[in-house]
Amino acid sequence: MTSVVQSPVKETIRLYLGTGCGKTTATFGLALRALSTGKNVTLVFFDKLEQNTSEGRALAVLSEVKQPGFGRLEVHYTGINRLGAGPNGSFRFYSSPNGILEEDKQQANQGLEYIKAALNRGDEIVIADEMLDVARVGVLDWRDVKPVIEGRKDPTLLVLTGRKAPDWLMNDATTISTTVQLKHHGRALEGIDC
Repeated sequence: MTSVVQSPVKETIRLYLGTGCGKTTATFGLALRALSTGKNVTLVFFDKLEQNTSEGRALAVLSEVKQPGFGRLEVHYTGINRLGAGPNGSFRFYSSPNGILEEDKQQANQGLEYIKAALNRGDEIVIADEMLDVARVGVLDWRDVKPVIEGRKDPTLLVLTGRKAPDWLMNDATTISTTVQLKHHGRALEGIDC
């Protein structure tokens, strides 16, 4: 894959895409940098719960920091729990026997409301973790997602993660990075992968 460098433009939408590990981890690095320079950050998880991710405790601590020059962190978990929710604690895919549940759709729409509120507030960084995949499989409707994304205005950088993005969003994005899984050790390791 070759890198395309264009003339500098104002960054508005950043996509972290791909089948490999590191999309969410990249958003954490971005959030830490932003917070450390006084920027306000909202992070919405669309398919994780605080209790089944190792980063939950650290994010809770960071969201309580009230120091001059340090930004505000707001974190939301929508409750679409796919991690550890399948047979024997495996990953629950939406195509599994219980598939997409009505509660999944309700929680995803609540996540979309959190994104909308952060965009309306003008937070400098708004992260929608795995929202692209939640929409891709039909838990969210693209007809509801697209106007929210289009509602982004300066100074906000909207960051979205997932395996794929629709063509219209690829065209609108100012930065797109991908991860490719070439090899995997077999299971997600607590404190490292999840």
